[in-house]
Amino acid sequence: MALKKHISLKVYDQPIGGKTVLDSGGLAVEFDIREIPDFSRATFVIYNLTEAAVKSLMDGDRFITLKARHGDGPEWTLAQRFKINNVVDELKLPNRSVTIYAYNELKSAVLDTQIDIEVTNPTLENIISAVLGTAKHSGPITYLSFPEGLTKEAPPRRLRHLQGSAGQCLRRLQEEYDFNLFTDGPGITFVYKPDLNNVDRTDLGDRPVIQLQTSAMRSNPKVGIASAAIDSNLDGRIRPGNVIDLSQLLTVGVSTSENAQQLVDNYLQNFSRYSRYQAFAIQHKGGNYNKNWNTVVTGLSPTEGKYMPTVNWAQ
Repeated sequence: MALKKHISLKVYDQPIGGKTVLDSGGLAVEFDIREIPDFSRATFVIYNLTEAAVKSLMDGDRFITLKARHGDGPEWTLAQRFKINNVVDELKLPNRSVTIYAYNELKSAVLDTQIDIEVTNPTLENIISAVLGTAKHSGPITYLSFPEGLTKEAPPRRLRHLQGSAGQCLRRLQEEYDFNLFTDGPGITFVYKPDLNNVDRTDLGDRPVIQLQTSAMRSNPKVGIASAAIDSNLDGRIRPGNVIDLSQLLTVGVSTSENAQQLVDNYLQNFSRYSRYQAFAIQHKGGNYNKNWNTVVTGLSPTEGKYMPTVNWAQ
């Protein structure tokens, strides 16, 4: 007997502490949530809503939280404080489907806020604090994988002027310091992309890892020294910046040839440095009445300074 997929999608009239406008309990729901650089975004489909329920989704600002659970497994909050951007109502007999397009509410509440400030002692940490403080961001700020001391390094100039939207200002910093911004629920996470020259100055080697198991894979991961494309069963543990360990997914068959054995030994020795990848793009997708129930991850590994793509969805 197949385990039941539980999805709880609720719509509120406020991002925090709001009144429940819609509870999807008992309805067919599908979701496609993408945690990618700049801000997270998502598509939700709900089937056979009433006319009044559909109207309630379009009546003012609305915010979505989605939780998912497989059988008696853990319940994961996959979307939190996602603001509805657009609603498409379609009648496809015998069903009525409502497609909802949404994004993390920090995009409109914080990142789109216009600022015009000057920052004294403009270290990276001071600039980000000033930008987000001016934009009224009240959630947590997290720095992951930055080389020790980089966020507090004092630049030669004593004053820096920043103008434009908060998101634009932060994107200019990303180009300077080689990191990415992610929205994660009520918080903002900055994830640095280390290379082989400075990886030993980061905490990548000391951070907890998510050890993937072969039994949880939907397909064989496509792995390389620079990047990995992973398709696993739905896994809400995985967030931007998490360290993912693939070492237990790899098996190597060898011949009795001495030369082949030496090649394999060298491969294993070299590859062991790169069996861990940092998650830089994540897609959670599923439905309680369809076969989709998986997490697709693009992970990056430290390279010799070459830029690698941050989004490479494996369909």
